[in-house]
Amino acid sequence: MDSLPAQRQALLFEAGGVRLALRLSHVRKIVAAPGDEAELSVDGLAMAALPVAVALGRPFRPCAFAVVTESSPPTALRVERLLGILDLEAAEVFQLPARSLLPQPPPFLAAIVARGELSLELSPEALGWAAVNPAAEPLAPPPEAPPAPGRELLFERAGQVYAVPLPLLVQVVEQPRVHPVPLTPPVHLGLLYQGRALHAAFDLAAIYGDAPPAAGPAALLVDAGGLAVAVFADRVLGATEAPRDAAVRRPTWDALFAT
Repeated sequence: MDSLPAQRQALLFEAGGVRLALRLSHVRKIVAAPGDEAELSVDGLAMAALPVAVALGRPFRPCAFAVVTESSPPTALRVERLLGILDLEAAEVFQLPARSLLPQPPPFLAAIVARGELSLELSPEALGWAAVNPAAEPLAPPPEAPPAPGRELLFERAGQVYAVPLPLLVQVVEQPRVHPVPLTPPVHLGLLYQGRALHAAFDLAAIYGDAPPAAGPAALLVDAGGLAVAVFADRVLGATEAPRDAAVRRPTWDALFAT
């Protein structure tokens, strides 16, 4: 049986602690390349050796392999681990959510989900020797919305209570697993894969200038202007735990995530 076209297969690897992918149509060769030399010789051809982690603003870790690209001239992308080759027919390929705060042009073409693991598909043309400039942080606290007594869910994040009107609440996700996205600002925690959909995940504590703890044990999917985004919660409050009204933040959700 003939193999799938290279465009329908992807090489999976890890760099800077993040799972990444590159279509095989962009890959010329994979070589063992321990060390940190700025140049490699492959098949007698000298080429620049670029640590992918550095380009994506991630902590540098020792690299064991180099992925030689089909670009002209070819570049050797230094990576930490190889994770295998994936048949994209057995995976879900998503455009990155519209609410994602990415540099422009974005260094990622898509997100690939297979067997519960998410990998970001690299755009090799976006990588260079200097780290890509991270995305700006345009999110700021929006105007407060009026209370909706009896029709809102209250939750706590970093010691502050927030309210979501029930008509805007899509789902409460327990123990969410968020996949990091390099080069996004601190308010953008990454991507949440839930119900065969991909959502940008945010931290309200960072948006409001509070000191955020680690990603919370729950996430709320909230309809913000027709698109569901994930916001983290340390805990969801019961009906008898409601604080006095003045202590509750009620952001205008569609205005909050309008970028």
